[in-house]
Amino acid sequence: MDLRRLITLKTIVEEGSFARAASKLCCTQSTVTFQIKQLERELSIILFEKIGRRMVMTSAARNILPHIHEMIRVMSNLRQVANDSESPSGELRIASGETLLAYKMPGVLKLFKQRAPQVHLSLQSLNCYKIRDSLLADQTDLGIFYRVGNDS
Repeated sequence: MDLRRLITLKTIVEEGSFARAASKLCCTQSTVTFQIKQLERELSIILFEKIGRRMVMTSAARNILPHIHEMIRVMSNLRQVANDSESPSGELRIASGETLLAYKMPGVLKLFKQRAPQVHLSLQSLNCYKIRDSLLADQTDLGIFYRVGNDS
């Protein structure tokens, strides 16, 4: 069973329509309809009935909805445990323009170091064209980096 289909059903119920669910899920309304049809086929039940111009949830859909909420909650907890079990380590090398590095990056880097203290940060201030050219050439060594310790 595809979790995305369950999330789609939950979102339709929360948003009140297929169109608003599609907007929230960043997909087309036809994709939402397709996922619901697939879920109906998989579960062998009808989830929505068309009454006039509205799609109305069936009693079968209302009966399974609490179980869908529980499955989504369990999967979310499983992802969180998997992500929390291993703290990131290694080296992160950042090349940035001087203005961005001076004004925007300090807060971001401080938060990053709090969340990933085992990661060694290396910073370098470069011209944006040099960064672009290095990335296009797939160069891993841009020169001398400034090492940021755990006290940053």
